[in-house]
This record gives sequence, structure tokens and C-alpha cells, in this order.
Amino acid sequence: MPISKVNGVKIYYEIHGEGEPVIFGNGVFSNTLGWVHQTPVFSKEYQVILYDMRGQGQSEKPDEPYSFDIHAEDQRALLDELGISKVHHVGISYGAELGLVFALKYSEMVKSLVVCCAVPYVGALLNEMCQLWRSVCVLEDPDLFYHATVPLNFGETFIQENTAILELARERYNHLEYPALVRLLDAFLQLDITDQLNQIRAPTLVIGGENDILKPVNPYSKLIHEKTPNSDLFVVPDSGHAVTFEKPEDFNRVVLDFLRK
Repeated sequence: MPISKVNGVKIYYEIHGEGEPVIFGNGVFSNTLGWVHQTPVFSKEYQVILYDMRGQGQSEKPDEPYSFDIHAEDQRALLDELGISKVHHVGISYGAELGLVFALKYSEMVKSLVVCCAVPYVGALLNEMCQLWRSVCVLEDPDLFYHATVPLNFGETFIQENTAILELARERYNHLEYPALVRLLDAFLQLDITDQLNQIRAPTLVIGGENDILKPVNPYSKLIHEKTPNSDLFVVPDSGHAVTFEKPEDFNRVVLDFLRK
């Protein structure tokens, strides 16, 4: 099991394939398995770097406040440890927001940026949704957590057609470490980088899910696109928030086309 100690925290990571390095940033409640539909595809052309941020998956979960700045420092230290000086950064939701912060803090390390289903700030409605999630995490009730998150993470078509997959998710929620999720949510709720987006220099692809309730294309994806120089916007039809699960072929095709440029 590959583990690297960076910034005093043990970080779990995986490397697949060879070529230009592409690092993937997980959703807030996810881990490296969240890229199950991307890893075998991208690793045919690229060196795929997966890792769990502090507080996620198999990485250490220190009992102290987290922030996107800390995550960015962890990621830089991990890449330094691996001898990698420049990457394509692909992220979804929390991991895409990390990509934005990383591109602002360490622009020289980012060759290109893919920002899927992300926000540059937390609006009033999104804040209320996340406060609900936070309260459920404090209760450490897996079943309640499942019902609070699934309707916001997935579109109706996906929920109707993927009962078995969602049952696996429900089972996984029994094993989450909920105090760490509270710290991750607290980090997210501090996010406010709208005024800095014009400083991002890397070519950027912004992706949104047409039916994303949690982080809708309008205003969030459109705002990131409008404020970020040298960016393109692609909206995935008939997809909720979890684009990489709901529409993996669309996501993979659009991102690979972008990276190949």
C-alpha cells in the first residue's frame, strides 16, 4: 500500500500507467475508488495519480481544522515526493475546488485544469444543504446520511436505474469516519475565491451537470468559466452532480479531447 508522509500526515496514493502525469481530485465524501470509470481509460495514455486527501479514505485524518490551502500544500508536497514538477489537474466537486486553489497557489505546477461540478464560493442555498450534511455527520447516522446526500448527488434517472450501485454506497457509508467529514465540510464552507479566478493562467475546462441540484451550472459553472481566462465550458446532458459516475463516457471523452490539445 503506497503511503507518503507529507506535511506530517500519511497520504495514501496510487499510480497507474505511463505518460504525462494527471492528478485526480476526489469529491468530499469520496476516495480513490471514485475514479473507477476513469482510471482504466486515462491510464492508457497518461500517468494517473490518485490519492486520498487528509480526512479521506485511507489517508490519515488528523483531529484539527482542514482547509483548501492545507490540501494544496499536501498535494504539492506529495508531487515533490514523487518527483513530479507539473501535472494536468482533473477534479470533481471538492477535488475540483482544490484544483482551482492549487492553480492559484502553485501555477507553475499546473499544465491544465479540469473543473467539474465545482463552485468558487458557497451560496446561501448550497450553504443550507451543506449545513444539513454537517448536522447528519455530527449525528454519525449512516442511513440518515445516505438519504440526505443521494438526492443531491445523483440525478433522478441515475437513481431509478442504479439501485444496486446505490446499495453499495449505502453499505460504504457504514464505514465512514464522520468526524473527519465534518472537518472536510468546514473547510468547504470557507471557500471564497471568485475574485481570484482571473489570476488562473492554465488552460481550463469547466464541466457542469445539466441537472446538478447541489452545484448547478447556473450560477456556479458559468461563473467559473466567465471569470477564468482561457477556459471552456461543457454541460453534460441529463446528469446530476456525480458526472463521473452518471455519464462517465461523456466525461472521459470531453476531458481526453481537452488534455490531448
